[in-house]
Amino acid sequence: MHLNVFTECSPSPQFVGMWRMPGDTTGTGYRSLEHWAAVARKLEDACIDALFFADIHGTYDVYRGSWETAVRQGVQIPSIDPMPVVAALAMVTRNLGFAVTYSTTYHQPYECARLFSSLDHLTRGRIGWNIVTSYLRSASDNGLGEYLDHDLRYDRADEYLTVVRRLWEESWDDDAVRRDAAADVFADPSAVRQIDHAGTWFTVRGPHQCEPSPQRTPVLYQAGASGRGLAFAARHAEVVFLTLADPESGAGAVRKLRDQVAAAGRDPAGVKALQGSMVLIGRDRAEAKAKADLYHRLWSTEGQLAKWCGWMDVDLAAFPDETPVDEVKNQGSQSFLGFLRGLTPDREWTVGDVKYLISRPRRARRNAPVTLFGTAEEVADRMEQWRDVAGVDGFNLIPCPPTGGVDDICDLLVPELQRRGMFRTAYRPGETLRERYFAA
Repeated sequence: MHLNVFTECSPSPQFVGMWRMPGDTTGTGYRSLEHWAAVARKLEDACIDALFFADIHGTYDVYRGSWETAVRQGVQIPSIDPMPVVAALAMVTRNLGFAVTYSTTYHQPYECARLFSSLDHLTRGRIGWNIVTSYLRSASDNGLGEYLDHDLRYDRADEYLTVVRRLWEESWDDDAVRRDAAADVFADPSAVRQIDHAGTWFTVRGPHQCEPSPQRTPVLYQAGASGRGLAFAARHAEVVFLTLADPESGAGAVRKLRDQVAAAGRDPAGVKALQGSMVLIGRDRAEAKAKADLYHRLWSTEGQLAKWCGWMDVDLAAFPDETPVDEVKNQGSQSFLGFLRGLTPDREWTVGDVKYLISRPRRARRNAPVTLFGTAEEVADRMEQWRDVAGVDGFNLIPCPPTGGVDDICDLLVPELQRRGMFRTAYRPGETLRERYFAA
């Protein structure tokens, strides 16, 4: 199976309040190259596919109409840009892949194409792009771009992908760079061309500013869960992150994704489905329970509400608890509402239900829906069930705690998966990240 490890260049990647975890170094190390170099080396020693960097633009200022809660609780603020971190980590690794989040909403496609070609050169073909459409209105308030409704963001992103892929794939021939010193020809102009794109959202002449990189196009990741997001994934993505409620119902979601990929004229085998899961592991049951108890004590209720309200673009504090969720219009991330419906399709969720659910930590239980919890043997059992029942190709693991959890994945879980023949024991020499996923 494929394993990515999720993080972010902020004090509490994913789990609000975990910057307070005694002895965990992410809370201060997120701004340090030494910290990230140690993490990357650890993951490479364990043969992990890729280190996955989440990122956002703007601040969570929807809850109670203010960013104060997000700042107070360290909810993805402060944070630093992961792009220069990835470039630095390419120097201390040889095989580990890197997936980095980059928004189609707040950056121009020509800039995007150059940035990822640069990273692909610097990593020698180990870079992936987590494609996102951004939803925080605060980013627009900071001048990063016009705020667009949910489906319009994806319409724009469709054209965005057309532009960047043409720059990567069509602008330079493989043999355009000659380096002929005697003839004073570095590159043959007849083998380089403009793309002359003129569309609804973008006008881009070209040519691309970079010569072809090892992969040309970075591995394309995407995590949309709405109907429009899945349609986008079916058209463009090579690795799709899903947040499935349980293996049984998840099997239908994975089949739906692969059916949509086929309907888009692509080979379903050319798309990998990864389940996004929190992972909390102990050397025995007592240690796992102690870690879970500490996680629950450190949890920040207000911080979690600030995050989810920003994701949904809805201030839950402004609605009576009895308000049905379906009556609350949102243009933000629709993943959570889809997750709720997946949990209990026949239930009418209220705002009060949502407040209760999202303000409390997911209980760390052996068979919890989206949490991998317990000893390494128990977690491996659960992962095997996900693979066999849901048909996922692997996992985007969210370590808890952020740094110590990486150690647990590498030192406890990976050896157990290797013992079962479920995970590689060595990288294939010289492979690109795409070759790691697709062997071609």
